[in-house]
Amino acid sequence: MMKNALITGATGGIGEAIARKLGEMGYSLALFYGRNHEKAQALAAELSEITEVKTYAMDFRHPDKAHVAMGQALDDFGSFQLLVHGAGISVRGFFHELEDPDFEELLDINLRPLYYLTRKVIPDMIDRQEGQIISISSIWGSRAAAMEVGYAMTKGALEQFTRGLAAELSHMGIRVNAIAPGGVDTDILANLSEEEKQQFLEDIPFRRLCRPEEIADLVEFLLTKGTYITGQIITIDGGYTL
Repeated sequence: MMKNALITGATGGIGEAIARKLGEMGYSLALFYGRNHEKAQALAAELSEITEVKTYAMDFRHPDKAHVAMGQALDDFGSFQLLVHGAGISVRGFFHELEDPDFEELLDINLRPLYYLTRKVIPDMIDRQEGQIISISSIWGSRAAAMEVGYAMTKGALEQFTRGLAAELSHMGIRVNAIAPGGVDTDILANLSEEEKQQFLEDIPFRRLCRPEEIADLVEFLLTKGTYITGQIITIDGGYTL
């Protein structure tokens, strides 16, 4: 049976790599994204050569519109056997200088999809007694993150969500895990200066950033080999947190 995957943040570096990997694995894809319509359409056109793909623009600042898009995805695909929460942004700066709109955007992108989308796909997973939910966290979800307190707060919530939901659903055949990268070679590091990036690299034993494709490979492992793994936050950081 063809399996369907819903991916949030599909136009981001990590989300795009995961979409490509899942397409190669034969999943039909519902690609959820924020504002990058051009990239979403280009990615869908490319992946439609190998699998069924549909795109959905999501804006959780407007819940009514978000519910319409979620309903459309369920109408189009019927059910989802895999949900990948890949959407995420970071805001860098002193916490006491964090602006309210920036804080709200952190919640809108990093957390709200966890609540709204997961609630939509779980009932069918329970009925089938199978399904997987994978979220992209960060090493800062469980460690001190000066200058990124708001971001770390959302990732910490994501990790507790992962553990709690895994405990709730494990006896129903549903696995819930998260991947916690260190520095990944994507646009999210654009808020670092060149000097800060160089210092970051020097602190990584592997002396390089993680490639988005390596995150996608870990997703593939969880889907195909890690079938006895649930409720885990899996770190992939080149030894940075050793």
